[in-house]
Amino acid sequence: MSGTAAGLARAYAKRWLWKAAAPVAVPMFCVLTLLLIPLAVLAAPAASTAAASAACSIGGTGATVAGIELDAVQMGHARTIADVAAARGLDAYAATVALATAYQESRIRMLANDGSSHELTGEQAAVTATSLQYPHDGLGSDHDSVNTFQQRWLAGWGTVAELMDPVYAAEAFYRRLVEVPDWQTVPLTQAAQAVQISAAGDAYARWAQLARELTAMLWPAAQATAADPGGTVAGVCPDLPVPAGSWIRPTAGSVTSGYGPRGGALHAGVDIAGPRDTPVYAAADGTVVTAACTSAYCDRDGSLSLAGYGNLVELDHGGGVTTRYAHLSAYTATAGQRVSAGALLGFQGSTGNSTGVHLHLEVRLDGASVDPVPWLADRGVDLHAATVAG
Repeated sequence: MSGTAAGLARAYAKRWLWKAAAPVAVPMFCVLTLLLIPLAVLAAPAASTAAASAACSIGGTGATVAGIELDAVQMGHARTIADVAAARGLDAYAATVALATAYQESRIRMLANDGSSHELTGEQAAVTATSLQYPHDGLGSDHDSVNTFQQRWLAGWGTVAELMDPVYAAEAFYRRLVEVPDWQTVPLTQAAQAVQISAAGDAYARWAQLARELTAMLWPAAQATAADPGGTVAGVCPDLPVPAGSWIRPTAGSVTSGYGPRGGALHAGVDIAGPRDTPVYAAADGTVVTAACTSAYCDRDGSLSLAGYGNLVELDHGGGVTTRYAHLSAYTATAGQRVSAGALLGFQGSTGNSTGVHLHLEVRLDGASVDPVPWLADRGVDLHAATVAG
């Protein structure tokens, strides 16, 4: 149960019904799905499952906002920015300022930095380059700037590890925004520039309409999340097309820790680390035994001092075989539910006894854990592959 990032708020985890985009995006997506899935299953099931995983996140499946196409990754980060504003008790204008800023600075992507700027000393470059160790959507090289807001650790925004957490990045932005005199009434560009102190301070106004429409789309769900952060989230991603009776790799990402002894205890599963909120699917047909927070709290990232799996889904596959999916940022299943292989169960997170974003996967036979790697290999599943596939 290990990983590499820190500090999640449960703001990621609540239903989102694509308010403004639904009339266009959902019908188009459904039509494409109905047309493409049968062909994909017949021709290349492994490729289709991988593509489905890569194209979806807890943020949804993308949307066109103010004439600009935003993919699932961008929409996921946008949702986080709105959720954090609502969780802090701020109004919708705060989210609008933040979203315009994030689009100008990074196109709403979590950017790492390779430290190649000639403005940095060797030591500063090395520290900046540690951002590459954390989940990111692309690479930047502007001074020591990182993340969606291009915040600088040398300017006191936080440590590189903190800044590479999308929730911390949004919180850091809002902490400085509320210190701006009259921030709620000044023009968007003025408010954003007071926080960012950018060389191109007038640029934020270009994205005001995008930010307003994004906020209108996201704000109702953000307020609902702030009011009730617990419970099962709505599954906004489609299930994977998997042949009946098959076993699949349940999530995308790299194996970062295997089964066996760790620190005097048994690490009873295998860790697969991908970007935060990477979808997690049922490895095979089964019945949901558990879908719950199993730690003292699951509304934010856990730590090694916190006991439990965090958000956990456990499936009973019959014949004494069960699988566990732990540390989820949110789960979409409910206890007693019958699911098929490829059904969406939740999203990779870092809740419970965890120090970074990943899926902790266990396979148990009559209650006793076994090494998932060889057990699933015997069923045609390669956990060391990078993508979701049977």
